[in-house]
Amino acid sequence: MKKWNVILMFVVATVVLAPSAQALTLIDGLGWSQELDPLAYGAILRPPDETGRWADERGPGALKSSTFSRDGNGSMMIDYSYWAGVGDPPPGDPYDRVPRGYFEEPGWPPALPDLAGLSFTFSWYKGRADSPEHVRELQIYSPDGMARFAVANGGEAAVGDPHYTGMLVGWQDVTTAPVGSAGWTYEGTFNPAHVTTIDFWVSCWHQAWSNLPDPPGDWYPIEEQLMPTGTPLYIDEIPEPATMIMLGLGGLALLRRRKA
Repeated sequence: MKKWNVILMFVVATVVLAPSAQALTLIDGLGWSQELDPLAYGAILRPPDETGRWADERGPGALKSSTFSRDGNGSMMIDYSYWAGVGDPPPGDPYDRVPRGYFEEPGWPPALPDLAGLSFTFSWYKGRADSPEHVRELQIYSPDGMARFAVANGGEAAVGDPHYTGMLVGWQDVTTAPVGSAGWTYEGTFNPAHVTTIDFWVSCWHQAWSNLPDPPGDWYPIEEQLMPTGTPLYIDEIPEPATMIMLGLGGLALLRRRKA
């Protein structure tokens, strides 16, 4: 019995002390994972500003590196402070910002594998419950098509949908449905084996709409538009699912030992 307790305590200690997965990570549900990008502070934006792969498709100025993070290594910040009167609005859409990661170009390994059947994991941070700033969708593109996964209110998912992660304050963990499954919305001729870019669609507006009652197909707003508050939004890492499972098993073992 003592032998098993020692082994379990060693496993728990190893998992706790092991570094967690960073930023965007791929998982297959069977324990395999591949880190795609660490989003380390000072290494997120594309050259010449930094040495990373990410750029705002809607225009420069709102996407920045930040020392605030979940893992202590920095994170990607979408700066909406111009809505609070801090500085001038950057070029592009003042509501929607789209950090895009370029994975088809040499110089930023690893290259994307065939994504069929794999899921993405990441975390995003919401600063205020009464603000509409949120990650709306994760979007992946192949040369002739795209796939979209709803992350929070405003995307394809709604409250009650298992893919809806909510609009709570703090870090929110996201694990997408497997690529190729019905959990994604597909456009064009999407090829999961040749994905070249990955987008976070980040938005600072929200308004609930409905197509009921009649006539079917007509949509109309059922609430006032929530206006931006200027609260920044952050995208960072999430602990690996396998890590959380091992922590849970270790915790149960320690509780059983205490009861004994």
